[in-house]
Amino acid sequence: MSTRKPYVEACDFVRSVTLISMVAVHATWYMANGGKWVGASVILAILHYTRESFMALTGFVLTYSLYDQSIHWGHTLWRRYRLVLLPYLFWSAAYMVMFRHFPDVSAFIIKYLKNLLHGGAWFHLYYLLVTMQFYLVLPLFLRLMRWGRHYPWRVIGGAFLFQFILMAYDQYGIGPHPHGLNLYTGEEVWTYTAYFVMGGVGALHWTRLRAWLASHRGAIALMSGAAALVMLAQFFVETYRAHNMARADSVVQPAMIPWASAVIVLLAAIGTRYEARRPSQSSRWPIIKPIADLSFGIYLVHPMLLQWWTDLLASYGFYHPSYLLDATTVLLLVTTSFLAAWGISRTPISPWIIGRSAIPPGFGRGLTRSSSVWKGVTTRLRRKHRLR
Repeated sequence: MSTRKPYVEACDFVRSVTLISMVAVHATWYMANGGKWVGASVILAILHYTRESFMALTGFVLTYSLYDQSIHWGHTLWRRYRLVLLPYLFWSAAYMVMFRHFPDVSAFIIKYLKNLLHGGAWFHLYYLLVTMQFYLVLPLFLRLMRWGRHYPWRVIGGAFLFQFILMAYDQYGIGPHPHGLNLYTGEEVWTYTAYFVMGGVGALHWTRLRAWLASHRGAIALMSGAAALVMLAQFFVETYRAHNMARADSVVQPAMIPWASAVIVLLAAIGTRYEARRPSQSSRWPIIKPIADLSFGIYLVHPMLLQWWTDLLASYGFYHPSYLLDATTVLLLVTTSFLAAWGISRTPISPWIIGRSAIPPGFGRGLTRSSSVWKGVTTRLRRKHRLR
């Protein structure tokens, strides 16, 4: 019998922070010409946990919502695919029309169909392709989660062993090869096996895991700091050894496994604090929920805005590596992408563009609360000024 489970608000916090970090990754990558200076590459190495975090969230949400439920697979898979496939088709075409040049319509169609096979229309669309691959193996994944319920450490251990071997193969062995296993590195669902499993097993044991996360935040923070040192040490060793910073800050490498895993656990631990305190101190967390609800739309639209922004900077001669410009770009992208996704969500075609109508019941309350808080602050400041 299907039962409705309590909503996990900690996921909203993890999703929002991951999304902002992902925007920062793309902004830094653009502003530093693909990480061609050391400071930018260090930022990329630290923030490159984002795709792993998104995969862990996908594993968590689908396991939490579907495990032990009565599932009609035809209906379930169609509903899931519809939310991703239609936006994938739309945005693949949109990015090609905006930023690619083709001699005629037939050339566009041929390239479009090829890009659909490997997410090549724009650099971020791989995520939708991986998500659809995961939906394809979802019935098998939920069967694996039966073992995860009874033997969690064995399942997680096996998944991480496979992850390490695969990442070592890619980074230090044959790597992507025309006849190799990892031909389309990062676009194949098994590239993120450990993170899907990590999220799925976490969902199965969420009640106990949440209590553990809430009571061990200090130890988790220390663990994350140690993992960051490992990641940075690998970055500088690899940069010195191979003189290739793009390889040193790569997402698909063994050093990313402990780092991404530690960050995911740390964000989940902070998320439990958000979950516990938000109802009593809602004015302190007004923007988390709206960003989480609009995250898919923000993800889809922000590279388009980033391309326009950098083209504008280049046209005026302002396009150059700069920490200040990088930070400004991140802030601008998060704001404009949020507003663009919110605008799309107000239209009847939003399910075709960003997967669903992204305005759930009570969506505006967070923004209303933040507006009320701001009004209260300004009112108090005016009163103090009059008293002076």
